[in-house]
Amino acid sequence: MKKTYDRKFFRQKLLSERKTVTAVTQLLIVLLLGFPLFTRAEMSGTTRIESISVPLSGNSVRQDSVVSAEKPGSQKLGFYEGEVMDTEGNPLPGVTVLLKGTQTGTSTDTHGKFRFPATKTGKSVLVFSFIGMKPVEKDVTPGKKIIVTMADEVEDLEEVIITGIYSRDKNSYTGSASTYSAKELKMVGAQNIIQSLKTLDPAMLVVESKQWGSDPNRMPKIEIRGKTSVVGLQTEFENDPNQPLFILDGVETTLETIINLNMDRVASVTILKDAASTAIYGSKAANGVIVVETKAPESGQLRLSYSGNYGISFADLSDYNLMNASEKLEYELLAGRYSPLEGYDGFVDKLQKMQDYYTRLKEVLRGVDTYWLNEPLRTVFNHSHNLYIDGGDQAMRYGLGISYNNRDGVMKKSDRDGLGVNIDLIYRRKGLLFSNKASVDLSNSEREPVAFSQFSRANPYYRKKQENGVIPMYLERKTGLYGEDMLNPLYVWNIENTNTSKDLALRDNFTMEWTTFDALRLRARLGISKSISKTEAFKSPNHTDFLQTEKLKKGSFSFNQNESFSYNGDLNIIFGKIFKNIHQVNFVGGWSFSESRSEASGYSVVGFNDDFHKNPAYSTGFRENQKPTYSNDRRRSTSFFMNLNYSYDNRYLMDFNLRADGTSVFGSNKLFSTTWAVGLAWNIHNEEFIKKLGWINNLKIRGSIGNPGNENFDAYISQKTYVYNVELQNMFGASALIQKYGNKDLEWQRTVDKNIGVDLSILNNRIRVTFDYYFKDTDPLLVSIGMPPSAAATSLYTNMGRQISRGWTGTLNYVFLRKRDLSCSINMNARANHSEYRDIGDKLDYLNKIGSSTVLNRYYEGGSPDDLWAVPSLGIDPATGRELFLKKDGTQTFLYSASDEVIVGSSVPDVEGIVGMSFYYKKLSASFSFRYQLGGETMASALYDKVENITQDNIGRNQDKRALYDRWKKPGDKSKFKAIDNYASTPMSSRFVVTENTFSGESISIGYDMDAAWLRVAGIQGMNFRVYMNDIFRISSFKEERGLDYPFARSLSFSLGVRF
Repeated sequence: MKKTYDRKFFRQKLLSERKTVTAVTQLLIVLLLGFPLFTRAEMSGTTRIESISVPLSGNSVRQDSVVSAEKPGSQKLGFYEGEVMDTEGNPLPGVTVLLKGTQTGTSTDTHGKFRFPATKTGKSVLVFSFIGMKPVEKDVTPGKKIIVTMADEVEDLEEVIITGIYSRDKNSYTGSASTYSAKELKMVGAQNIIQSLKTLDPAMLVVESKQWGSDPNRMPKIEIRGKTSVVGLQTEFENDPNQPLFILDGVETTLETIINLNMDRVASVTILKDAASTAIYGSKAANGVIVVETKAPESGQLRLSYSGNYGISFADLSDYNLMNASEKLEYELLAGRYSPLEGYDGFVDKLQKMQDYYTRLKEVLRGVDTYWLNEPLRTVFNHSHNLYIDGGDQAMRYGLGISYNNRDGVMKKSDRDGLGVNIDLIYRRKGLLFSNKASVDLSNSEREPVAFSQFSRANPYYRKKQENGVIPMYLERKTGLYGEDMLNPLYVWNIENTNTSKDLALRDNFTMEWTTFDALRLRARLGISKSISKTEAFKSPNHTDFLQTEKLKKGSFSFNQNESFSYNGDLNIIFGKIFKNIHQVNFVGGWSFSESRSEASGYSVVGFNDDFHKNPAYSTGFRENQKPTYSNDRRRSTSFFMNLNYSYDNRYLMDFNLRADGTSVFGSNKLFSTTWAVGLAWNIHNEEFIKKLGWINNLKIRGSIGNPGNENFDAYISQKTYVYNVELQNMFGASALIQKYGNKDLEWQRTVDKNIGVDLSILNNRIRVTFDYYFKDTDPLLVSIGMPPSAAATSLYTNMGRQISRGWTGTLNYVFLRKRDLSCSINMNARANHSEYRDIGDKLDYLNKIGSSTVLNRYYEGGSPDDLWAVPSLGIDPATGRELFLKKDGTQTFLYSASDEVIVGSSVPDVEGIVGMSFYYKKLSASFSFRYQLGGETMASALYDKVENITQDNIGRNQDKRALYDRWKKPGDKSKFKAIDNYASTPMSSRFVVTENTFSGESISIGYDMDAAWLRVAGIQGMNFRVYMNDIFRISSFKEERGLDYPFARSLSFSLGVRF
């Protein structure tokens, strides 16, 4: 009929969901659509039919009075007229328009317009209704046209907070939380969820790694509102104790799973930040919670959707400032590399050294200036794909998805890809709902055989290859009585060295929900996961690591396997009801349980004849004094929880959370812990005195307090454990050695979390502001106390001291231009955070002594984990080229003393965040996000390692240009760095702590949505594409090498989405 009579059906999805259409309805549709008069824009006479609306379900909006009569004389009162459109600006035909309290009205025509005679002068109220959309009431005056916008009945994600256990209307929510839709995530980037969240939310911090840069095979460090545990514990624990909790479809999961998740499978992500929002997770929530919901299949006819992301990435070397060949040779000459050493035959030594100098000078004059940095790098093409098929009816919905992710790194032989399959089933029968989401994910990865730093340290006056094209093992052999053999990093790169991993992950989440009546639901959920990870590493017998190794032990092969199995479930009762139209009560209560088991085993063998026979069976045996390894880990937990939410007239809000947790991680005398939270909020915008102002759309003040906990620690830290030593046996059996000291009184680490915040929207939502101030007191801390060697175990875990963190986050969005098809806005977010230790006394002084010469962090009473400690420096003495220090008593000295160290800065910026702009014009959209960082100090490792502190051994490796141009050379020089020929070890001082301000292009994207008629002819319902530029530039007040062992990357990418 659509083709024959050239009629359009709107909301066809609702038609497809109906199993049957009554005969009367069929006859009505045929008669109306077949009438010739419908081909005319207007009809003669006194009656005009503008559109026909047919109810498709018993509970649909009633569509009365679609025909209105224009009687003679009715024009005296004028007409009600206007236009109705959806949230995207498209006209809505078939909308029922009624005068409130009557059956007088009409329906909008195919252009979304309406017009019918007024019944009285002055203001009236019109009610707009349409199937699948929220009803709208609008004041109208005869003779004045109005424009009405209608939204889908499905709740906007920004109006719903999804906690993973329950969902709550944002208007009645007292916690601090942010929800981002799939569209918002992909406006920023298509790499992974974490990269998008760090741009969108100021509370989210992805700690930049100057060492590992953009390595795709390393997981990032993530913090929400700062740290709650002692810095450095991640080196002792498998899990990062400052990492947030991750929830995927209601079930706890890992960071690696979230990183590997294809973004086109994601429906929304919610970040829970304060105690009122995270308390439902109790002892696991002190670091915040990230809740990810994947897309569910939709009902209707079978649909196919495809999304793909394609991009190129290339290394960012803009921060490298290395010498060229002539500069490096000049530096070596001035630094005294070619001067005779004391204690040697001066003439012979000088002759040999000058011969080396002139040999290298000859190469420089021949034009040899090797650029080593490009050798291990590549411009890589990455792509990901997601294919999803879904359909069904109101009773049964199904979905099948296949995804592939290719994320290779900018270093050659650094690869990562993954293949995933997911099956989604939803069955609804009366009050019962059954849902099952199953997925299988395979991933393969390979690591680069040589660190990038090996290439950045290679001297530019060496040739990469010999004239015949052969890559030599040595760039230069040792000559005379000094020096060393200079190895060629390109040689190791090209021989047979592999380091590969294969991972398999299976997950199944099953949910059963029973709605007994509208206000009460019972839900049971069970999640099961299994993972297997295998890693193999082969090192060629020709590797330079085996130059001093006997032949039968050259080459190595190692194998490690990790298997884990976990299950978790919960039983919930969910109640929600409104009493007398002003009292809204929501209650959630439940019990949860979980168990995880893991096993790790491995071995390492040596002795291979060549690169081709890598089978461990061809090795000569295990490493000396080593044997296969095996370990297991098991942890169990159970919890009882409840959440009570009350709202009075949607003005005064209250949340109360209570949870009792038990886990095997902590001491047997402290197995259970109780956490709680209270949240209060006031919707001031719903007060009558605010409504009268007219320009405030939303104004909420909220506050919360609670004590969530943290159990991101090893399973056996509270238990005394032994290991058998089979090499020492007697008549009673094998001996046993203490591996860990137990502590039955080890307490849970809890954080008292206080938060106060405000949400504001004004001027028809043109300006939106969110601000939060938080205060977190972690008491007690879990720390590791060093033990003497005679105690066998190296450490003992105990509770000690407190850590206090305070800070704020804020967002601002201003729509400075808004028209029917055009919208422009600027946005900004910011954060600041400060932490300090309390009540630790001098109990951690041993850590300060250990790190006094290598790190700048200290553990002092009242100090901050982010403070940088060093001895104040007064600079380089122009007369001597030596460093002058400032003692605590104010005197000056050339002698360094660690006892004079003070706080010289903080690694946390004074303020940092994002500033950007969004632009929409019809189907075209653009987003610009730039990151800024103001204040904050950093340890200038390039200055410390490549400008100064260059020993006589390291002088033969390439260095920063500042080692040549900025070091002291003669009396009277005003230099930042000590004498160029000074090989003495340089202690850490304030000279190497610099303030860094940065501005970078984090994300730029431009996209377009297409739904043209020619696409539908091809069977395509819609198409969208977007172009991205991520990390495209970075401007810093200080030039510092970043990505030492793996460079950072810039990327250009393109995404495509097609719906069939």
